[in-house]
Amino acid sequence: MVSTLERRGTSTPLGQVLRLPCKFIQGKSSAEVMVINAIANELAISGKNVLPIMVKHLKEDKYNAVFNTQILIAARQVGLDFIYCIVVDDEMAAQLKVEAGKNLKVNLNQASEAELIAAFENIKSNIATFNKLDPTTIARAIIQYRATDRINNLTFLTKLKCGIGKTKLPALVDRLIY
Repeated sequence: MVSTLERRGTSTPLGQVLRLPCKFIQGKSSAEVMVINAIANELAISGKNVLPIMVKHLKEDKYNAVFNTQILIAARQVGLDFIYCIVVDDEMAAQLKVEAGKNLKVNLNQASEAELIAAFENIKSNIATFNKLDPTTIARAIIQYRATDRINNLTFLTKLKCGIGKTKLPALVDRLIY
């Protein structure tokens, strides 16, 4: 871990598990109430979290939760004073998203049909508004479009008659490149 600290030139212990006061950490969660309640029940019994929260150090005694924020919310719900965290920087936070499958970018001009299907299966399972779409239909429509046109933006998806309208495009910006 010393090399990580030296490389970044900081005294913040990046990548190490720390026990931080909940009051020092800001963050919100989009997790469902049922999930937060289930975590809260476990935390009430054990008194501590097993899975650390990933936080970015903002300034002295100030952190922002960037991953596993549902655990922070649950810890507050049961009144825990401290929680286990791992301090990350921007580079590590970006890597976290990839490792967690939250930031899979697929190149629409280069991906094979199988890769496109896998990408839209992932999107379908992670974004509720995509749950009725058929990833195979979308992938085939993209392949067909690519045969005659180069993809320069995402708006072409709205013309493919594959179930993707203008309202769904913002959700795809972080997952697809061209």
